[in-house]
Amino acid sequence: MEEPIEPQCWVRVLRGGRALDEALSEIKVKIYEYNRAIKGTKYYLKPVHKAYRFVGGTRRVYEYYGRYWYRVEGRGLKYIGTQPPLGLPSPPRNPLEGLSVIREGEDLILRCESYDSFKYFFAGLEVRRE
Repeated sequence: MEEPIEPQCWVRVLRGGRALDEALSEIKVKIYEYNRAIKGTKYYLKPVHKAYRFVGGTRRVYEYYGRYWYRVEGRGLKYIGTQPPLGLPSPPRNPLEGLSVIREGEDLILRCESYDSFKYFFAGLEVRRE
């Protein structure tokens, strides 16, 4: 007997990119201060990971929010994971941690569960279920 396939629920937040960018700008200030404080350790913390793809001729940016650790190697950075390296001070909290969005222009596309967890960031914006 096959398991029933649940339909995937998606939400489009119209012009949600601006609200997300404002929240991220506050977080980035704290992350940059932290990175300056640990500069001599050769580790670097980023609050978001982005991947770029074209879907049907439309550019989509897949954004994953959290705490992503890198090690400085030569002139570049090497991803080492989401767990902080031993011996470093505690990093600042990222209130967007766990949020994943797809950015299409100014709009954001999120899974319904993710939207429900972070909808306070998008209060007052138009939302459409897809």
